[in-house]
Amino acid sequence: MFKSSPTRLKTLIPNLFKQRLKHNINHWLDIISTEYNFRFKRQIVKQQLNALRKVPRILFIEGTNICNAKCIFCAYPQMQRPKEIMPIDDFKRIITQYVAMGGEHISLTPIVGDPFLDSHIFERLDYLNSLPEIKGFYFYTNGILMKPHNSQKLLAYGEKIKIHVSFCGFESETYKSIMGIDVYNVVRQNIESFVEQKLKSGSLTEFQIELRCPPSNCKGELWKKFQAWEREGILKNQSIDAYDSWAGKVKDEALTKLGLEPIKRPYKRGACELLYLKPIVLADGKVNACACRDVEAELIIGDLKEFTLSEIWAGKGIEELIERQERGDFPDVCKRCTWYISVYNRYNSRLKHISP
Repeated sequence: MFKSSPTRLKTLIPNLFKQRLKHNINHWLDIISTEYNFRFKRQIVKQQLNALRKVPRILFIEGTNICNAKCIFCAYPQMQRPKEIMPIDDFKRIITQYVAMGGEHISLTPIVGDPFLDSHIFERLDYLNSLPEIKGFYFYTNGILMKPHNSQKLLAYGEKIKIHVSFCGFESETYKSIMGIDVYNVVRQNIESFVEQKLKSGSLTEFQIELRCPPSNCKGELWKKFQAWEREGILKNQSIDAYDSWAGKVKDEALTKLGLEPIKRPYKRGACELLYLKPIVLADGKVNACACRDVEAELIIGDLKEFTLSEIWAGKGIEELIERQERGDFPDVCKRCTWYISVYNRYNSRLKHISP
């Protein structure tokens, strides 16, 4: 378990106060932006979003929903869905349909799970890399199975791939308490090996470390290496400063006990942006409207065994879900979700290029 000395706590108190003040200010700015655009710019926003939704900006595909960690900030340990791996023939058929729609970007990050537990991971990546229509693909991983021989394969894809590694602390105790398993040295060695091979090969593969640990833990020899590598343009460090509830499955007290800051409950008015941004094809071929926090897949909008991807994306399922949220009638999983951002919240939008 992560512990702080009395001296460190004195240092942390001002930082925690500033962080929470920032979150409170952002929360009120979210409300103001959402209400203004909902009341005065609603039709303009909806027209722009409807034009944007013709083709998913990124198609998420769940090659597998199996994981080898028990992260405190993730709902995977509580998931009831069957654990599966998508057949490679189904994957290729889905990609073909997406390309036919005009799609260009793929994420192999599942709702939960780690891509390296997918027995077809490199066959999928090879296929994506072979298609000129696919401009880029990426995934998030915990890095446990990102062994040196796998790193060599990944770097061969060059700038067409981007890899995100979730990293949970800069010493074993903190790492284990957040990740749920004792693999700090394994992941550290895998990251160092990846960087070493990247330097030798001159590969343009983008590499980003997602820091999922208390800010006070960012110190020591390895942290200095991460900072130096960032200055040299080898990787990027991204600090995660707030953690959501996974629709109520992750409790605030579990996060705060380890020094992680829970997201403040969002102001909900109108449809969620994610319904326009992030559909996911699950390992069983069903399409879920949200690729983020619907761990039990409660927002199914179609089945690719019955319809094509374009038919599902233009179908009644997604339209009815959007309109339902517009009326304020949120499904249970959406009511519990703290990752929601309103389509009318232009202040904190993931759709920055849309401005009413």
